[in-house]
Amino acid sequence: MPKDASEAEMTRGRHTRVRDAIFKISPYLDLDLTHVEPDLQGWRSDSYILMDAIDRIRPSLILEIGTWKGRSAINMARRCKALGLSTEIVCIDTWLGCKEHWLNKDDPDHYDSLKIRNGFPGLYWTFLKNVADNEMQGFITPLPLPSDTAFHVLSKLNVHADMIYIDGSHEYESVTRDLTLYWELLSENGLLIGDDYVGWDGVTRAANDFAKSRKLRITGQHGKFVLSKGVPVKICFPN
Repeated sequence: MPKDASEAEMTRGRHTRVRDAIFKISPYLDLDLTHVEPDLQGWRSDSYILMDAIDRIRPSLILEIGTWKGRSAINMARRCKALGLSTEIVCIDTWLGCKEHWLNKDDPDHYDSLKIRNGFPGLYWTFLKNVADNEMQGFITPLPLPSDTAFHVLSKLNVHADMIYIDGSHEYESVTRDLTLYWELLSENGLLIGDDYVGWDGVTRAANDFAKSRKLRITGQHGKFVLSKGVPVKICFPN
């Protein structure tokens, strides 16, 4: 589909219930990104675990908490498109960065990626540029809010997702909060997948403690963990 396709053409046949409920006007309408350079840098964004989860549960709605430049969301959208799914992927992020991004001024993957101008990050425009360049506007809905605020918005709209991917803060308290809140929005027989397992102590402890407190079986390896609600769904972890 050409890059200048109309909004109606980009979203025809797609399931965008959350976008339609939140926005009066599409976030992609009349979008001018001529000043934005493409930058699809990310970490573990093509994870086999995410792709296998999509293959197995065929989600109609995915919530991603922590999006960065959109690489994971774009890869998930590609998989959904290849499977012929009308999936909406709601990307929840402030696009303001976290402490690692602000405190590493010599790291191009952190501070420089924020694209700070006049004291304010421009990362959101990088995200939109990446989505548009990959023609995934019909699948991906940005929700530029803190994760707790986004939870209250989605909860009020009675939104429940088949798949939730948490890749936000690395702090124990923040991860625990995200797990507690978004578990409520996970559909029965849905999957919750978390990033940075084992690699970050705060994430690992929060995931393990949450699973223990809910008497859930947690499966994982370095980089990802998986929790299922209701009937267990087996995810194959690569060796």
